[in-house]
Amino acid sequence: MDRDATCARHPGRPAVTVCARCGAPACAEELVAAPVGYQCGACVADAPPVRRLGEARATPATRGLVAAIVGVALLTSFGAVGTRDFALVPLLVASEPWRLVSSAFLHAGLLHLGFNALLLWQLGQVLEPRVGARGMLGLSAAGMAGGGLGVVALAWLTVATPLADVPVLGWVLATGPATATVGASGAVFGLMGAVLGILRRRGVDPRTTPIGASVSSLVAINLVLTFAVPVISVGGHVGGLAAGFVAGLTVPPATSGRRGDTAAWGLSAALLVVAVVLAGDLAARLLP
Repeated sequence: MDRDATCARHPGRPAVTVCARCGAPACAEELVAAPVGYQCGACVADAPPVRRLGEARATPATRGLVAAIVGVALLTSFGAVGTRDFALVPLLVASEPWRLVSSAFLHAGLLHLGFNALLLWQLGQVLEPRVGARGMLGLSAAGMAGGGLGVVALAWLTVATPLADVPVLGWVLATGPATATVGASGAVFGLMGAVLGILRRRGVDPRTTPIGASVSSLVAINLVLTFAVPVISVGGHVGGLAAGFVAGLTVPPATSGRRGDTAAWGLSAALLVVAVVLAGDLAARLLP
């Protein structure tokens, strides 16, 4: 630690060491003795409950979400659920708004499903013990809604502006109004954004913590793939990431005793309404 470093939570006070959990410099008044080293007050308040060795994390929301997308995939494989009826098609959202939600549970093949399920599970193990089951569901909903809005917004821009005619930019960003989009990627990107938002809310640079650095790298890699591979939804990924980050700024730790889902659900509802309004204008421009 730099000998001239100041406390991250109390600017102007000299730091005596760094938090053993988040790595932020902290002054003597801020530090709290922890089982391993000293932690800052924010980390102590935000810490998940202590678990015995070998005890499974209590993550019912994460388990439920993973089970839901796997269950829908099984139903789809048996023909009980048709992708054509539930995928996100921007031109149809105004008249069939449920597609903004149902599309998040559908996947285009086993690899797509496995990748999203794995990331959803891993991020849930990090987030749910800290924000609670309701907070986890709220953050997932915000990412899903942000991703849906991103898809609809790019389709609207493709029709209402010269975006599709811009060299390279139009090829990368333009989304066809009748193109079907599926996948939980919006929610997954939302959870990645939420991790970064929660750390920012605590005044911690995500790159200085092990979890933050890992998620930041994951975001960077996936954004490169998003813009490099034509079949990947740019709007769904970027929209989910942005919405999750904003939601993460509002969700309190589960240990605070406050509900962790109210603001996130409110944000989700607002994003869905905007998506339906944009889809309505898109349909008015294209349909007789």
